[in-house]
Amino acid sequence: MTVFIESNYVLEIALGQEQSAAADAILRLAEQSTLDLVIPAFALSEPFATVTHRGRARRHLMNQLNAQLNELARSYPHQEDVSRLRPIPALLAQIEKREMDLLTSTVGRLLRVARRVELDTLMFERAMRDQDRFGLSPQDAIIYAAVISELSRLSRDTPHSFISKNWKDFGDPGIRAELSTYGCQFIESFTEGARLLGAE
Repeated sequence: MTVFIESNYVLEIALGQEQSAAADAILRLAEQSTLDLVIPAFALSEPFATVTHRGRARRHLMNQLNAQLNELARSYPHQEDVSRLRPIPALLAQIEKREMDLLTSTVGRLLRVARRVELDTLMFERAMRDQDRFGLSPQDAIIYAAVISELSRLSRDTPHSFISKNWKDFGDPGIRAELSTYGCQFIESFTEGARLLGAE
């Protein structure tokens, strides 16, 4: 069984989101060599941009909060409240570090067990066509082109699955139909994927 994953799978585990237990159960199957986990190499770097962006937004919030606290601290009636709020910027900084540490750890686990599909010229050209054909973002089009490229090399005698929470884009009927011609089923949640794979 070959299971394709993408960026949102990495973030699901790293950020401990609602389906992270199911996503982690799938990863454990790969770690036990029960399935062949495949990820476009592009999808391993994209989550770092997401976490970095979140951290940058929090730092902006921290700067605004510190400015407000400094202003409020000048007023005696607010000083007790200000003292209770002072730890919040430090907590936000801890969250940013924790998220980056968890992402780094998750990518490390995936690098040890998942097979990576590297982007090449033909894949990129296909992605640009698929972007228009299916209305995909450039990032999703690159992911999809990598999945199709790898599927074209695999036997259709064994089952394949592409698991992604991004069902609004990858769940397009045309995409589902094309995946099925390669013997690949689209699964729109990690919980359902874990159940079908017997991981839970």
